[in-house]
Amino acid sequence: MEKASNSPYSGDGIERQEALLLPDSSSTFPLNDTISSEEYTTDSSDMKPEASPDHVHKKGSSFNAFVNILCLAIGVGSLQLAYIVKQSGWIGTTFIVFAAGIAFLNAVITIKCMYLKPGGGRIVGYHNIGFEAFGNAGYYTITVFNIVNIIGSIGIYVILASNNISDMFAQANVHISPRTLMIASATVMCMPTLFAKTLAETMLVSLIGTLTSVIVTVVVIVMACLYPIRNGENPVGNYTGPISHSAAIPGGFAMALSSVTFAYLGTTIVPHIEGGMRHPEKFNRVFGSALSVIAAIYVVMAATGYWAYGDQTMSPITDNFPKTWPTTLAEICITIHVLFAGPLYLVQMSLEIESGLGILQKKPQAQRVWRMAVRIGSALVILAIAEAIPFFDDKLQQNFFGGFGAIAGFWNGN
Repeated sequence: MEKASNSPYSGDGIERQEALLLPDSSSTFPLNDTISSEEYTTDSSDMKPEASPDHVHKKGSSFNAFVNILCLAIGVGSLQLAYIVKQSGWIGTTFIVFAAGIAFLNAVITIKCMYLKPGGGRIVGYHNIGFEAFGNAGYYTITVFNIVNIIGSIGIYVILASNNISDMFAQANVHISPRTLMIASATVMCMPTLFAKTLAETMLVSLIGTLTSVIVTVVVIVMACLYPIRNGENPVGNYTGPISHSAAIPGGFAMALSSVTFAYLGTTIVPHIEGGMRHPEKFNRVFGSALSVIAAIYVVMAATGYWAYGDQTMSPITDNFPKTWPTTLAEICITIHVLFAGPLYLVQMSLEIESGLGILQKKPQAQRVWRMAVRIGSALVILAIAEAIPFFDDKLQQNFFGGFGAIAGFWNGN
């Protein structure tokens, strides 16, 4: 067989690697096959057991990938954007655009690395980049940090969802224990993952999550324009004085930049999105378009919020709004978004574990049993970690998971 081109997309077919999912010191580079566009969507029952998990399942459209990216990126973090600008001044809005550029560059480099295996072909997953570069040590290190990153992200979602639901029930004078709400939130997040093998099959979940994000965006912009602090009107808490704005606050640059960077889609999930596309050669265009939309939304939300509340901007920005039905609607929508964005991260985590266990090498019936066990088990682990720190207050609990995920995310991104 001729040596395959290092280009990820050459000829009429797409070079795909058939590699062992769990490398060891005796691993060798297997031969590659060129899969045509028809073969590229073949069901797992027709593929060889050692095939990459990204191409043995049903493929999604470019629009599906676009919606997945929007759902994963636009979420809870959007409510903190105005506060980020408060920390850094108006120049903080440029950080949002800068971070989008960094996220795009990271994604492009990551996908390029997926196709740089000696002899051609596509690396199975993100953790295998570590194996190709540093052997088993790189493989296991990246795998551990990647899973820690995902656990941190989903853990925050479980906590936020349960806290939001608890607050909304409390307004109706209905009190439910936090433990019960955490179990309910984790269960809701787990359910879609039992039926979706890959991110390409989560279209409905992503669409609902994206629609709720759009509603929250509109509510935040409209409410900030309708109820700004001007001449002591619409005060925040007991504050009745005028607000102030700053062009730049150097002391807040580092915190603002790190916060806004974390608001974008993580590099670790990019291979699963690209691998789930029917036409992966369009990934750069799709990802770039999605990031452009996200950055535009972020800039408008951040600028509007800071214009309205200045140095009195709170996090989340909904705390600045009067307790009217639009504010309640935004809180409901962000809760729904959290419940529907969590499964996307849970699917990614499950795919990493399933890859390491070599589930695709088993018979179809065994695959289904193992897949369900892994995904239920993953949800239980995350729930157990959230339950293990029940005596932390909300801020400390979220900071624990945030730091947990941020440290791992920084490692993965570098």
